[in-house]
Amino acid sequence: MNDNYGQSKISRTLASSGIVPVIRLSNQAQAIPLANALTQGGLPVAEITLRTKCAVDCIELINTAYPDFLVGAGTVLTVDQARTVAQAG
Repeated sequence: MNDNYGQSKISRTLASSGIVPVIRLSNQAQAIPLANALTQGGLPVAEITLRTKCAVDCIELINTAYPDFLVGAGTVLTVDQARTVAQAG
């Protein structure tokens, strides 16, 4: 999750969103258009699953382009994956 978020802001964003889309991206080119579409639609939150090789890069791209977007990682199965995702934001 983006470092600009405090715990209470995360809770408020999740509560106001009502849903968290779970996304599986197959390439990095999809990341920014996805975040843009969700933001424009009033849903500045998503979970990116780590089921593809580009997932961590996509999380990092979204965090850089949309610092107020709340992006989480799903399907985190190992400690190394958790560390990698944390470094991506």
